[in-house]
Amino acid sequence: MSTTLLLELHQEAKRLYIAGSELAAGDFRLKRLLPQFRQLGERSPVFKRIGEGIASLVEPEPGAEPPAVKLQELALLLESVLYTQGSMAPDGEPGPVEAPTVQGVKTTLSYRRLAKVREALTTTGGGRYEVVIEAFKEGFFRDLRLLPLAIRALDDPYAELAEYAMTTILPSYGPEIAGVLAGQFDLQGGKSEVRKLKVIGTAGGPAWRELLFTAAKEGKEAIRTTAIEFLAEDPEALPALLEWSSESRSAIRKAAFAALASGGTTEGEARILEAFAGKDRELVAEAISTLVRPTLAERLTALFQAELLEIKEPVTDAKEKEKAWKRLEPCIVALRGTETPELREAYRHVLRHLHVYAPLGGGSLITYAANYMERYGEEADLALLQELERQQPVYVSQHFHLARRLLEPKELYQRFAGSLLDILKTIGSKKREQRERMLLDIIEKMVLHREWSGVERVWSYSGYYNSLNYEMPTQTELETWDPRWLDWFVARGSVKLTAAFARPGHAKAQDFLLKQLHNLEARDRNELVPILFQGLERTGLTLGERQELLVSLLEQEKKYYRPYDFDPHLFNMLMELPASYAGRIEALVPRYQYETAKQLEYVKQQLQAKG
Repeated sequence: MSTTLLLELHQEAKRLYIAGSELAAGDFRLKRLLPQFRQLGERSPVFKRIGEGIASLVEPEPGAEPPAVKLQELALLLESVLYTQGSMAPDGEPGPVEAPTVQGVKTTLSYRRLAKVREALTTTGGGRYEVVIEAFKEGFFRDLRLLPLAIRALDDPYAELAEYAMTTILPSYGPEIAGVLAGQFDLQGGKSEVRKLKVIGTAGGPAWRELLFTAAKEGKEAIRTTAIEFLAEDPEALPALLEWSSESRSAIRKAAFAALASGGTTEGEARILEAFAGKDRELVAEAISTLVRPTLAERLTALFQAELLEIKEPVTDAKEKEKAWKRLEPCIVALRGTETPELREAYRHVLRHLHVYAPLGGGSLITYAANYMERYGEEADLALLQELERQQPVYVSQHFHLARRLLEPKELYQRFAGSLLDILKTIGSKKREQRERMLLDIIEKMVLHREWSGVERVWSYSGYYNSLNYEMPTQTELETWDPRWLDWFVARGSVKLTAAFARPGHAKAQDFLLKQLHNLEARDRNELVPILFQGLERTGLTLGERQELLVSLLEQEKKYYRPYDFDPHLFNMLMELPASYAGRIEALVPRYQYETAKQLEYVKQQLQAKG
């Protein structure tokens, strides 16, 4: 008998059960199967009966039984035949069930509590990552039944979930998890096997050195590079690392150089310097950039200084520029995580000789030097960055951040907004305006941050939603700034910084914010209205005055304010309205939509309840 044909008919019967037996008449899928059953029916009575059942459904006669009865009879016959063809006996010999075991992991939770986590780890779609994180925090993964699923998560299509399983969930089981994973490890596997190896190396430690060594020699490229990383601190692996640093594949050489740099041996550093002097200069630089130990950093810095001193005059030829930059850039990359007096002096040399080094790397060398001084510079270096900014205002960011770190608030203001402005008159109005715009942007990024926060959706009685709002600086933070900055911000028309630095009794700031509230461009309203009201509160404008301003703004016909949802600060102001505003809020509800309409409806109800 043809079991495949029977199973296909079984699927069609199930389809008709769902779709409705009335659709069987003339069904082209059943028609396609009918000739095959009629042919088999010539040799088997059972297939003949099945064929007749199909025909009675596809080609019903007038006055015959309803199609539902015929479908039921056909399905019963089909089920009986399939039952006789099946087998309930399992293949193979019975034996003990193999399951991963880790000390301290038991089956203590009810299946109902595990169900949501199991679903998150065995399906796809959004929201699973948060479920798994919460389950781990609550200790669900100490239940043995989730261990296989945690291992399976290493191959999850959502990379963040797979990484979380690798870095957090599986290592939490302790060293024993390395043995569980080693029994399943495939040297020729893909990403999930790389993640397994990382867990083995992290959780297992030196006990799994032999497996790591085998993986470094015999695995696929990604497996090898991962294993090499864990052999960095193994003295016995040094000869192999030196050998691998000469392999033909660049990925293996790069991993070997990184391991040699991390190990910090004399032989390893000698090999790194040898390769750095040859064709692997860029590869070595990238490999060791976060692993340079002091002795190696000292030698690389000396090499960098020597390369800089080789350039005594500005390079004008394009090929010579490229050649010089290819010698310098690897030194910069290799030393980007290094802080030493010698390297600081090398970058000072660059800034003292701007005309010589400015052409190299399309200006990148100067940028690297300025960035280094921003992070590690001393007070003596302020003059270098000040001169650099005078020539190229785009470097005001590095100058300002270093000054902010080193100078007192009064000195900082005087340097950037005080008498220095008189000096900067010599650079022309366009450069002054460019510098001021950049300075405003720099300070804004330092003191104002847009943050997502969970806000309770009280108006819908349905949990929380995420709201993106500006986080204003605290009073303690503002005390670290000279109070004269506020006048400077008002004079330059900075709405956000005026609102952030506003303080009680500052009439200019209050007048400026009120004027801006009434003259905002349509494209700026949704972003700036909440900031303006927070600024007005900081100037001391009373709650009642601010509430009247807000309601009047919502009532405007032309310069209207129509956000998708009200900022929490504004919504709280509406909730604190007196009951006398109920009628005005009720009149506003039809003019709004989305979340704002629901919020206004809720405010109206609360005000009516107050009344």
